[in-house]
Amino acid sequence: MRALVFDPEAGLRVADVPQPQPAPGEILVRVEACGICGSDRQLVRGEGAPLGTSYPVVLGHEIAGRVAALGEGVSGFAPGEAVVVHPFVPCGQCAACARGEEHLCPHQGVLGFTRPGGDAEYVAVPAANVIRRPDGIDPAEAAILVDAYATPYRALVSAGLQGEEAVLVIGTGGLGLAAIQIAKALGAPQVAVLSRREDAGALALVSGADEFVTLADDPRQAARKLRRMAKGGVGLALDTSGFADGIAFALDVLRPGGKLVTVAMPAADLPVPFAKLARRGIAIQGSFGSRRGDVEALLEMAADGRVQPDVVAGRRLALEEAVDAILHPFFGRDVVVFETSN
Repeated sequence: MRALVFDPEAGLRVADVPQPQPAPGEILVRVEACGICGSDRQLVRGEGAPLGTSYPVVLGHEIAGRVAALGEGVSGFAPGEAVVVHPFVPCGQCAACARGEEHLCPHQGVLGFTRPGGDAEYVAVPAANVIRRPDGIDPAEAAILVDAYATPYRALVSAGLQGEEAVLVIGTGGLGLAAIQIAKALGAPQVAVLSRREDAGALALVSGADEFVTLADDPRQAARKLRRMAKGGVGLALDTSGFADGIAFALDVLRPGGKLVTVAMPAADLPVPFAKLARRGIAIQGSFGSRRGDVEALLEMAADGRVQPDVVAGRRLALEEAVDAILHPFFGRDVVVFETSN
């Protein structure tokens, strides 16, 4: 079968690889669509990989497809059923898993990194990671729900988003655009967006943002604008970019007692203004990945129109176009679409 393969020595390429067979407890999924994530680009650029990544690796962790075959001991699914795949594979035995925080499992595997991913015609995955896809959700749009949407969803829920407080989203990539919709769906009355890209405003507003500011604006004027919108200050800021200037801006506009939650993983550590945090009672929290239940909730939200992944899903690409798409990022979430029949 065809697959998008990466190896630091051989580089990124589309290659023929053996089609996987489902092991006991696994499901073989015929891939219909697979999103291209910023972490794929980080891996290819050599900016870090999950512990345990082995090469060569088939990339791709935002997977939607149909059940092709069941491994020994698997029941409850039938060939042809429409599904998505949660990309994180927790150990199920550690303290984090026992607490119900499997997204923080220190031993978890990740599809497309520590085991073969979905930028391929077929992928074998643990049955526990397979989730039915409601009728009517396009595969390309469903695929990005499992990470581009699930990551900011987990962050906002973990941060305890209150329906009455204004939210600032930092960044207008796939995570940031999804976060706007999620914050609105969770009840935030106002959502502002901060971006380095002046041309990102139109798409941010289409995604539901009430205000858009860029780092090219006068920072004092931009901060005053957001404080007026938020009636005194932003209650929660979600960082999806990892840029120091964006985080510094967020800390300035957060109200006393506000919170900054970040899902970004910058290549270098950033300075932390502890004195400012202490004086104003601001909390900083990290968030990683998502839980299976987050994906289930997002599928319901997409099915009833509370989130609109069609806004975030950008170009639909053939597998052969994925190499260029990873090496030359596009504004929005590129999705590899496989030509298959039901």
